[in-house]
Amino acid sequence: MPDASQRILAFRLLVLLAGSLPAVWLAWQWYFGDLGAVPAEAVVHFTGRTGLILLLVTIAFSPAFRLTGWVGIMIARRQIGLWAFFWLVAHMLAWMGLDQFWDWPWIRREMVDLPYIRYGAAALLLLVPLALTSFRRMQKAMGYTAWHWLHRLVYVAAALGVTHLWILTRADYRMPMLFAAALAVLTVFRVGDALLGGKRDA
Repeated sequence: MPDASQRILAFRLLVLLAGSLPAVWLAWQWYFGDLGAVPAEAVVHFTGRTGLILLLVTIAFSPAFRLTGWVGIMIARRQIGLWAFFWLVAHMLAWMGLDQFWDWPWIRREMVDLPYIRYGAAALLLLVPLALTSFRRMQKAMGYTAWHWLHRLVYVAAALGVTHLWILTRADYRMPMLFAAALAVLTVFRVGDALLGGKRDA
């Protein structure tokens, strides 16, 4: 039976696959022309969905740790969080390059005129300090309390991302509803755990 370090390594490799395999699939689909009539739009949507899913998985790692107590979950959380950030940056770059053709005046106009783009941009901006401070050295430099409070912004970023998707959706709302429900459950769990934790510590 594998020891604890081997199980953690296996889990981290699984997280690595979860973050990188979508890129392999996307490259395959692009190469063989299987992304539909508008490949650029398909890439923009795929990268955004992938990033949002991984962001919600990052949030879900905390309750998973609370329920299981397995330290490997928390060790891999930073890894999956950085993958979420990577895919959301890819989403923004795909929109700017493949959809807007790096037309900066038009991009600025779109950001001013379209609320869902502002929500998406705000979500990504909130994730920048989280990605920059995700490393253990930064956590020690900031102190755990300040670091912990800063990283609670992930819930705000996720809510903005879900709002971005919701406004963008035109017909089938099943996916944004699923994302919104998942985020609501994770948020309720986090608030409840904080309240119960405060009572236990009192």
